Amino acid sequence: MRMSKSLKIVTFIFVLHTKLVFGQDMQFTQFYASSLYLNPAFTGANVCSRVSLTYRNQWPGIKKAYQSYMLSMDHYLQPQHVGIGLLFVADKAGSGALRTTIISPSFAYEAKITKTFAIRAGIQPGVVIKSIDFDKLVFGDQISRGGNTGASSIATIETPIQTKAFFDINAGVLLYTAKYWGGFSVSHLTRPNESFYASEETRLPLKFSVHGGAKFSLNEDEKDSKQKKYISTALHYRSQSKFDQFDIGVYYSQSIFNLGIWYRGIPGLKAYKPGYSNNDAMSFIVGLQAERVNVGYSYDVTISKLAGSTHGSHEITLSYQLCNPKKKVKARVVVACPKF
Repeated sequence: MRMSKSLKIVTFIFVLHTKLVFGQDMQFTQFYASSLYLNPAFTGANVCSRVSLTYRNQWPGIKKAYQSYMLSMDHYLQPQHVGIGLLFVADKAGSGALRTTIISPSFAYEAKITKTFAIRAGIQPGVVIKSIDFDKLVFGDQISRGGNTGASSIATIETPIQTKAFFDINAGVLLYTAKYWGGFSVSHLTRPNESFYASEETRLPLKFSVHGGAKFSLNEDEKDSKQKKYISTALHYRSQSKFDQFDIGVYYSQSIFNLGIWYRGIPGLKAYKPGYSNNDAMSFIVGLQAERVNVGYSYDVTISKLAGSTHGSHEITLSYQLCNPKKKVKARVVVACPKF
């Protein structure tokens, strides 16, 4: 996840970091459209089998800062009460110098506790591949020497392009009714060493995520489905190493249209350094939901001290359901979370 940080930290990561490359997980504003990335317990939780695509361009004002791509597929096996899925994620940071690729199958088991309450547990083993091209980085001694490569930076790098692959596991739990839902997930249970150097160790920190929400009808007596109006609220708190982030938002939906507004930050409760309040962004979301296709677009307006430098963030999501989502689901409670 990319929390609110100063421009100096961004520069430090892309310019001066010569030995170790510390990583934090990528984030998505429309996180329920990327539900397998949010929590593996969501695998197969939809009415239909689903294929989803997500593209995020974060902070385009900082040249080639972050670009993330995600493809997910999941399916529910009704007789076995099991959801199966596959998640593919690619992320580029800083002129393509640092790349992360994630390939993870996903599995979830669904148990119906009562007629209106169910619980799901999921696990997501996978492979993470990271690579960096040191030839695309500018080192501190290059700046101090007027652009010449210094002995302290490049001379010790025999192969400019370094690649590291490691095994990782994520897990999560989801509890829900037809109106309310809540979940908890933990990522990087294996604490893999992501250092590019065999002689050094950089353990990927655990990431904890708590998420939930509710969906309310504004006109329950309305018979025409196109005239029905809903309000959905949702929240998402995540923590990784010393960084925390809290998202809270509300959606309004009617017919095929969805509108949402989100706030991201933890003001007054935590500041990473004096004078830097934990205010990150305001997010605005618009979505179109047809019978089988859902499209969403969001724009994050940066409200931290980086506001004049980032130019916000853009995110586009697209999902296709492989069956008629209006079909009746026998003896099954479906999570009523946002679909875009």
